Amino acid sequence: MTLLPLPHHCDRVSIRRLRPSDLRAFHAYRSDPEVARYQGWSTMSESEAAAFLHEQSSASLLQPDHWCQLGIATRGDDQLIGDVGVCVADDLEQAEIGFSLGAPSQGRGFGNEAVRAVLDLLFMHTPVARVIAITDARNVPAIRLLERVGMRMTSTVDAVFKGHPCVEHVFAINCGES
Repeated sequence: MTLLPLPHHCDRVSIRRLRPSDLRAFHAYRSDPEVARYQGWSTMSESEAAAFLHEQSSASLLQPDHWCQLGIATRGDDQLIGDVGVCVADDLEQAEIGFSLGAPSQGRGFGNEAVRAVLDLLFMHTPVARVIAITDARNVPAIRLLERVGMRMTSTVDAVFKGHPCVEHVFAINCGES
């Protein structure tokens, strides 16, 4: 898989590798029940978060069928405010993304900028031709973000999430769309 040119700087955020020094910020937003509500991950202890950051700081990125997390940091001070997960399919033609943003950074356009940047990176530096995102139908802010970056809802499925029935929307964007 082609290497992503990281860090990737945008107007207000940078997409970069997570690193051990992100522990305080990472653990804070990953421990927030409201941030975790619609996420596939579960909250973790500080030691588990430290181990995860250590692993992600040097893990091979974009290995087929393996999730990797990229940090979202504010451009001015390089402070971690969230992360974007990416999983490239075995055939390298499609990827799935997911994103988490700490509560103080939500609703300020940082997520929109970060997701656009990750989509651009995937389409410019990998063979990926399509990116999908799956979100709970109740997660209206995530749905709005996905629509703002040019993704369109392609299907709705009944699912069980964290032990409870729910409805999930699948969004997609193809290379060249936006």
